Amino acid sequence: MKKSGKFVIRVCLGTACYVRGAEKILHKFQETLGIKEGETTSDGLYTLETVRCVGACGLAPVVQVNGKTYGNCTLESVQQILEENK
Repeated sequence: MKKSGKFVIRVCLGTACYVRGAEKILHKFQETLGIKEGETTSDGLYTLETVRCVGACGLAPVVQVNGKTYGNCTLESVQQILEENK
């Protein structure tokens, strides 16, 4: 068991999200935060996880942070999401 960060970022990799680019969004989070899926930043602020479906396929691709859902995400959304959650 590892302690989660203050903000748990979950990138949906369900079929609809995956087809609409969720894998690229996941890689952008990894690159920006310097961590891989399942890891927490050294400052304890962010944990990055993937999920198979959050049930919001009409908003694909979807990212959730501490339960708040961000839909129609783009690579540009990654920085906005991090700015909002710091």
